[in-house]
Amino acid sequence: MATVLITGASRGLGLEFCKQYAAEGIYGDSSQRSFGQLDYAAWMHTFTVNTQARVKMAEAFLPQLKRGNKKLLVSISSQMGSIADNTSGGSLLYRTSKAALNAAMKSLAIDLENQGIGVLVLHPGWVKTDMGGPNALIDAQESVVGMRQVFARFTLAQSGSFLKYDGSTLPW
Repeated sequence: MATVLITGASRGLGLEFCKQYAAEGIYGDSSQRSFGQLDYAAWMHTFTVNTQARVKMAEAFLPQLKRGNKKLLVSISSQMGSIADNTSGGSLLYRTSKAALNAAMKSLAIDLENQGIGVLVLHPGWVKTDMGGPNALIDAQESVVGMRQVFARFTLAQSGSFLKYDGSTLPW
């Protein structure tokens, strides 16, 4: 997967670049990669993109984050990363990459607290996207509106929380 920085992405070509690169979002799992037939290279790639890249981005942009008025680091995870909520199994590559992301962000919340930087882990909901599919419960607009409301209401006391797009708490 390419690493790109796109500016001027609010419309036109920049927005289209964002859409096309975003369409390569990393899931990793498939019916050919279930337990007993795992593709360990694909698992490492999924982990690298979904976990390590997020931590690296936080590290790279920490100086800018420190200068902000509302110091908030947000990672979009998934309810599938909840260990307590896993009652269906499957999706081993994706689930473990999101569970690792959740653990990393929880640790960063503790590490960055003394600098006044908050960290949230958000589940965007089951969204009608290429990944979520047509049977998902909400559309992207509803998800983003909800997450923006969570950002607006954020206090440092919530740092390290795992929340749904509607602000309700998810189990780790």
